[in-house]
Amino acid sequence: MSVLVFSVSHRGNAVQFSVDGAQTLGDLRQRLAQQFGVAPKQQRLLLKGEVGASPAGDSMPISSLIPANSRIVLIGTPAAELAAYLKGNERREEGRSNYEKYRATTVSQTREPIEYSEHGFLKFETLPGLVHQASALAMLRRLARDEGVRGIMRKRQYSVGVLRELHPNERTILGYNRNRGQVIALRLRTDDLEGFRDYDDVRKVLMHELAHMVWDEHDERFHKLNRELCQELDELDWTRRGQTVGGGAPSSGPRFQQSTVEEAASAHIDGGALTSKGFVLGGTAPQLPPDNDTAAGQQSRRDLA
Repeated sequence: MSVLVFSVSHRGNAVQFSVDGAQTLGDLRQRLAQQFGVAPKQQRLLLKGEVGASPAGDSMPISSLIPANSRIVLIGTPAAELAAYLKGNERREEGRSNYEKYRATTVSQTREPIEYSEHGFLKFETLPGLVHQASALAMLRRLARDEGVRGIMRKRQYSVGVLRELHPNERTILGYNRNRGQVIALRLRTDDLEGFRDYDDVRKVLMHELAHMVWDEHDERFHKLNRELCQELDELDWTRRGQTVGGGAPSSGPRFQQSTVEEAASAHIDGGALTSKGFVLGGTAPQLPPDNDTAAGQQSRRDLA
């Protein structure tokens, strides 16, 4: 028996192998699968080109393909990582399949006043079919219980029927306010649907949407009220006095995105309230498909640069 010694490196992890040169490349692939977790069919072995690239390569003896003391590079995704990716992709596709139901792109043509007995948020709605449902609901409830938010709702006598999660596929907006408080939707999740945006960023978007409780257009009156709400948000929140904004992400559970200067700089307000045909930045109003949410009123948008 002739023993063949060589090394195989995968993602910087080099392992030395001593094998019987008469064994086949297929036998080696099985050992590599056990060592590195990469399934044989996912393996690419590089040594001055790809080793065993021909259809009969796996049946050939190792000694005819790999010289002694060679350094081989293994390229391939471990089976566990690949399975996790496919599962996550399946969840994302399932979530996107519900996208049409939660679109924020159409509006009714009338507005009717809504009266509630209490000042605050009466109902919470998260997106079905997505992971971390409990975390999404917890963020909505956290916003409603936020001392600064509660103080503003009481002081301004604001009432919101539904505080809803906005689907991340609405890539041009971070939130909307329909019918001056009938529904407020906020984008909670990151683009990949696996994590959550920074809480303080979502909180600021909520202030923007609460300003639309009074003003539809993004004019000076709206901006003045929005600045007042942001100031009151800090003044009325006694729990945050002396603290820095934006804490660290939790050690377990879903991933939470950290607030960034770039995100704050890129998100700006434009356009004002939607017409019955919708609104597009820098363009004309398109015809849009019907929305399952038939609430009356107009939607205000927070548009991304």
